[in-house]
Amino acid sequence: MFSGRYSRRSFLTVAGGMAVTSFASRGARAQVSANDKINIAVIGNGGMGSRHIEALCDNPNCNILALCDVVKTRYTQMQGIVEQKTGKKPDVYQDFRKVLERPDIDAVFVPTPDHWHPLITILACEAGKDVYVEKPVCTTIEEGRAMVNAARRYGRVVQAGTQQRSMPIFQQAIEIVHSGRLGQIISAGAWIGVNGFSEGETPAAVPDGVDWDMWLGPAPWVPFSRERYFGFMGWHDYARGGQLTNWGIHLMDVVQWGIQKDRPLSIQALGGNYRGGTGGDNYETIEVLFEYEGCNVTWEQRPSHSYANKGYGVRFQGEKGALFVDRGTFVVQPNDLGIAEVIGEPEKSWANPPHHNNFFDCVRTRKRPVADIEQGFRSTSAVLLGGIALKAERKLYWDGDAEKFVNDELANRHLTRVYRAPWRLA
Repeated sequence: MFSGRYSRRSFLTVAGGMAVTSFASRGARAQVSANDKINIAVIGNGGMGSRHIEALCDNPNCNILALCDVVKTRYTQMQGIVEQKTGKKPDVYQDFRKVLERPDIDAVFVPTPDHWHPLITILACEAGKDVYVEKPVCTTIEEGRAMVNAARRYGRVVQAGTQQRSMPIFQQAIEIVHSGRLGQIISAGAWIGVNGFSEGETPAAVPDGVDWDMWLGPAPWVPFSRERYFGFMGWHDYARGGQLTNWGIHLMDVVQWGIQKDRPLSIQALGGNYRGGTGGDNYETIEVLFEYEGCNVTWEQRPSHSYANKGYGVRFQGEKGALFVDRGTFVVQPNDLGIAEVIGEPEKSWANPPHHNNFFDCVRTRKRPVADIEQGFRSTSAVLLGGIALKAERKLYWDGDAEKFVNDELANRHLTRVYRAPWRLA
């Protein structure tokens, strides 16, 4: 299935000439007991990865046994932080396959660039590890379905990093939406600012300690550039839409949670760089209209706009009133509905400890987590479909059960992507 998925009976030589033992013949420990700490590894130790590591150091539910990154300076820096905070020095690796070979690791966190999320998650499931994978969980529909299938096939707990599912402010807001106090929800939407990645790129020598070939992984080979390395969300080889798939997955996840629908019927999109180039492959300004059963949904990505004094967020419009929510507060209009503004606790870290704890609870109990991979995939799908409609420049009709566009083979070509050898998805 994958170049990294190895025969149960033999060794296989892969990129770099490294022979690796069968993942399928290995596994994590037997069932983790309620009193045991969960042994984890963090694969990807950069911006978001470092936030996870810092929060996990303080979490009594886990031991950080290993860190892995294609950049040596990242894992050595975080190794020192873990040792300082916990008194234990984790092992470090530059190749994630070494981590997956270890039978003493129960679970892995995967806060890598987006294009690596699917393969590492699937291979970790095959290796008997539970997985916390950052959002967006995939860059194509085919990858996302393969991730869900792997989780189910190997009986693994896979949590998506859509931590707003674990935040009380959103839980309370959704409770009101579902209560019927706003009436039937007939319109919803989400909004954020524009894409703002730097223009162009300049090829340069690969910095010492960076395995550029592994960083690229299944993406096409290109020379190293600081623009791609530091701004990967601006390039469709590694992420599919900049803020559309960065913040979009968070906000559209809440939209779908609220309207209780997870697959649109049709999608239309417009966008452009109306103020000049934004760099990479993304449009600065984007508008998407999704049709769901019984409800229209909008995605708005444009400069300096807000609803209810919120520069980003989610809105639900019902027959009787509207609710607007972000990570700080939610407000309900009109005032005569009698629902006061609710102010949430300040967000202490992007790496949300309650979301971590929900994952750890499920590792022990084998229950589905609050942001199960199927749900994470469906929410990621929405923004991916918006990006495809933007490219297609026409209205697209979506069959959410078959996970294909209706009678549109040109659009269906965007549901997959070619992997660079030796990595492959089949």
